[in-house]
Amino acid sequence: MAIGSLVGSVILLRAHDARTEKLLERKQADMQAEMDRMEDDYRRIMRKLGHNVMILHEKQSLVALQSGGSPAWDMPVDYTELLARSGITTLNHLLPVLQGRMIWPEHELEVLVYGTPGQVPVYHRKNFLTPDGLAYRDPIVRAVPPGMVNIGGGVARELGLRPGDEVVIHGETMIVNQVAPVQGARDDLAVWCDLKRAQAWLGRPGRINVIFALECVCHIGELGRITDEVRRVLPDTQVVEFSSRILVRAEARERAAETSRQALESERENRRRLGAERRRFALFLIPLLLLASGFWVFFLILGNVRERRQEIGVWRALGVRSGPIAGVFVVKAALIGLLGALAGYPLGLCTGAVWGGVAPFTPEFFELSGPGLFAAALLIALALCVTAGLLPSMLAAEYDPAEILRDG
Repeated sequence: MAIGSLVGSVILLRAHDARTEKLLERKQADMQAEMDRMEDDYRRIMRKLGHNVMILHEKQSLVALQSGGSPAWDMPVDYTELLARSGITTLNHLLPVLQGRMIWPEHELEVLVYGTPGQVPVYHRKNFLTPDGLAYRDPIVRAVPPGMVNIGGGVARELGLRPGDEVVIHGETMIVNQVAPVQGARDDLAVWCDLKRAQAWLGRPGRINVIFALECVCHIGELGRITDEVRRVLPDTQVVEFSSRILVRAEARERAAETSRQALESERENRRRLGAERRRFALFLIPLLLLASGFWVFFLILGNVRERRQEIGVWRALGVRSGPIAGVFVVKAALIGLLGALAGYPLGLCTGAVWGGVAPFTPEFFELSGPGLFAAALLIALALCVTAGLLPSMLAAEYDPAEILRDG
């Protein structure tokens, strides 16, 4: 009973620990999958909010940009291609743009011209690109087809323009491709067209003055890393982040990650508390059973000594010394311990495994046991029984043969 309880308790605790580890690993994997899904959702949401980073010439004053409406300092048009092929990890959806104010001569109307060739793909991000790797499958901003323009809501309302209408700009006939809704912002004055036409209208051939991008960094503490990556490729530029948009994404992800971590930690704490309760129960039960078993063996050997009192007297009368007589009973106690271990070990092993939710004779079952546990159970049983039988054995060795034979 004592060895069976001891082995069963150890196996039960091992099974609990093993199941806890597997459960936590599974929950960790589920949490990571949920975080990946959430990150993809955030990415889609942020795409709808538009680009959240712009790259400008290092000499561009942000105060002048806010007051003037468009950058005054230009950059070479191939800067975007250099960045796209650099292997940058913090940016995606690069959009080179040439911005500038222009008087629409046919209508004497000041507008903001935006010229772009469309998004330049970050070439190593294959999962976002078309099979040929030359364009985005789903770009944030689509290129304006040659010969067409996209018109801001304020300009369209002022001139009464709708999609499909023809307009003349600097003597060129263009087709209105899209009309944006009125937003009450600077973009209401926008006229979007292809980059080469904007360069011609603004007199800046081969130039751009801003690169818009979508920042890929998802952790608040890493937001400044983009500047280092960009300046390694384009040292004469500066990076401006639309921090509110970035922080919304980063904080939402951090909050979701913290919620998942708290759930995982709560599960770990519950499993730890359950394991601690089982250990406390085992620490109470096992010593009690060992003590009870020790007394059982003690009284068993003591009763056997009394039953064989006459035999002991005869042995002593024949000259048998006290040592061999005591040894007989010690060996008998040891055999009781050995048989108890051999019977209790498999019983405790199977009981603890089944109670712990592990099917017997499976690979997991054999992982719970081992030669170390069997050796420990055997040694504990032998030590317990030998110790319990030692006092009765010494008592048997001290019997006076004359007194025994006289009483007999």
